[in-house]
Amino acid sequence: MVKCKLPVKKKETDWLNSLLRCEFFESCVHHEDVRKNEKNWFCIDCHVGFCRHCVSVHCLHRRLQICKYVYHNVVRFHDIQKHLDCSKIQTYKINGEKAVHLNPRPQPKDAKPSTKAICAGSCEACGRYLQDPPNHFCSIQCKISVVQVKPKENRQNFMSSISQNSQSENSNSETNQSEIESSLSLAESGEEVHVSWISAALKPRNKSFGRKKKKGNPTRSPLF
Repeated sequence: MVKCKLPVKKKETDWLNSLLRCEFFESCVHHEDVRKNEKNWFCIDCHVGFCRHCVSVHCLHRRLQICKYVYHNVVRFHDIQKHLDCSKIQTYKINGEKAVHLNPRPQPKDAKPSTKAICAGSCEACGRYLQDPPNHFCSIQCKISVVQVKPKENRQNFMSSISQNSQSENSNSETNQSEIESSLSLAESGEEVHVSWISAALKPRNKSFGRKKKKGNPTRSPLF
């Protein structure tokens, strides 16, 4: 298996443009001979898309999983909200989770809005009809084309959370080890008491204990 190379990191604020321009669900060039090698992940720190077989290379990086919704690329709202303000963007339910589109979806010119769309509004960038009234955009690309949105610089918070998790895991392992050692010591002491009690119970009793003393040899009284 060919190992994927770690790309050179770019500026912190360039990952958003790379995310919107990246071609997802294509075969990974590093794992062409492996099954399920479509690129459905994006590394925020390396600004590249990769497949599931490249996850080990980006295990300590910030990642986003890309999904398909009606043949278009979407990302989970909960995941992207940590790195970018996605408020006022139309969300859709996918397997019970909210998701937002990366790029605007094409819409026919003669398309007529539905009843819900008439009560709502349209995207301020592409004019696509929106289902929910509070929303102003249909995708991330439409929002950043109208509103100046800067990605959240939370790289340090991400690394600190990793270090905190590792420290908590180490402390938990030490606590578990001490608990195991204490339980083993208690078990050993209990076994010693149990063995001593058994040995005392099985120890043969003294033969002289409980026996009556033998009488002396009978003697006749003297004859007169």
